[in-house]
Amino acid sequence: MHLMNNKDIRVRFAPSPTGFLHVGGARTAIFNWLYARKNNGKFLLRIEDTDPERSRGELSEQIIRSMKWLGMEPDEPIVYQALNIKRHKEIALELLKTGNAYYAFETAEELEAQRKIAQHNKVPFKYNRASLNLDEATVQKYLNEGRPYAIRFKVPGGITEFEDIVHGNTSFNNSDIEDFVVLRSDGSPVYMIAVVVDDHDMNITHIIRGDDHLSNTPKQIMLYKALGWEVPEFAHLPMILDEQKKKLSKRRNPVSADEYKKMGYLPEAMFNFLTLLGYAPFNNREIISREELVNEFTFDRVNKKSAVFDKKKLGWINSEYIKNTSNEELLKLMKESDYFTMSGIHLNEFSEDYVLRVINLMKDRLSTINELADYGIYFFADPVNYDEKGLQKYWIDEIKQVFSEFFDEIKNLDIWNNVNIEERLRGFSEKKGIKAAGLIHLLRLSVTGRTVSPGIFDILELTGKDTVIRRISGFLQKN
Repeated sequence: MHLMNNKDIRVRFAPSPTGFLHVGGARTAIFNWLYARKNNGKFLLRIEDTDPERSRGELSEQIIRSMKWLGMEPDEPIVYQALNIKRHKEIALELLKTGNAYYAFETAEELEAQRKIAQHNKVPFKYNRASLNLDEATVQKYLNEGRPYAIRFKVPGGITEFEDIVHGNTSFNNSDIEDFVVLRSDGSPVYMIAVVVDDHDMNITHIIRGDDHLSNTPKQIMLYKALGWEVPEFAHLPMILDEQKKKLSKRRNPVSADEYKKMGYLPEAMFNFLTLLGYAPFNNREIISREELVNEFTFDRVNKKSAVFDKKKLGWINSEYIKNTSNEELLKLMKESDYFTMSGIHLNEFSEDYVLRVINLMKDRLSTINELADYGIYFFADPVNYDEKGLQKYWIDEIKQVFSEFFDEIKNLDIWNNVNIEERLRGFSEKKGIKAAGLIHLLRLSVTGRTVSPGIFDILELTGKDTVIRRISGFLQKN
């Protein structure tokens, strides 16, 4: 267990409201939440909305809703970074006063010229510190003239070294890091200073985030030390890749938690699956409850290598959660989903008892709740068409007359249940000297329009005699 001077654990998830909650961000939030719960700490949420051009209030709300859907509400009021800009500026100016930062007067054009020289020389661009070498008189002259300036942090010499909870000992040569801007020429603070100030003010003890932030860490540690603040511990989580081992891209895959919710995945299944992206539970279990994860969570089991987002595994995990979720809860989730209405299924038009029985019959076959609409629409609407290959295979001349005769037989069935229907079909088949399977396939095709379904006799009982008679009549008329 990693503790910071025996302080109470305080972690934060800090998304930018420039898009929906990315599954990578959701996984980061989960690891923060698990670590806080395991150590009786606090899990906080900070919305990093300091970019006025890209940040949108509705996206902040969407992120908060997605977090709630995943069962991770913050333990304290949400912090909005944009409200702290005055404080960020004050700290940037404090760095200036203590000699840890300086005015930089280069124009955008001058910096671009430096970049082109570096490009021409085939070396990485690094600010040349020209403004650092200005004498006090020149600096004052430029300030009196009202010349625009940024404030740059003066990177010290030496090496910045820290013990990453996941990656172990990590070090950066400070000479590879340029004097970075902390306050832009328009007076706005940059991310680097804002995040350090907010983490300090929120008393964050552990910063748990994706390893794409690893290169930011030495700069942030320098700022902590320059300000005389205690440096938190860092844990950098492995990236999540798609099945082609490329960075998850919304052009190729759904990438937001909200999309997976709309696709019919359960929040507990999503929580379970995302935790496994970079974490190896004890005994390599793949179905593991939230409570079990809290009890066993340790960074010792977090991988350093990138994790692969395996959609088949997600589907399987979700199917296991569907099987173990009550029919009533599944019905509630289905009614909350727009997908059924968009599919032409209005669940409120059917009795609750009927829909619960449909769910009970179908749930072991579903990998998402939306699949009930996709694969079980025949419970709610007559078939519009029939599987073409099924017609070619089963609707053959030698059985057409026999099927019509069987139809006449079941019209007169008094007690309509799966046992009686099956007994009548098998008795009829034996009397006619044919295999029962031929009639079973045609019953399925005529009533559902499909060649694959749960047990057909269960479907016939559940949909009811009137519906079955109507559908078979329609099938015979069309074919």
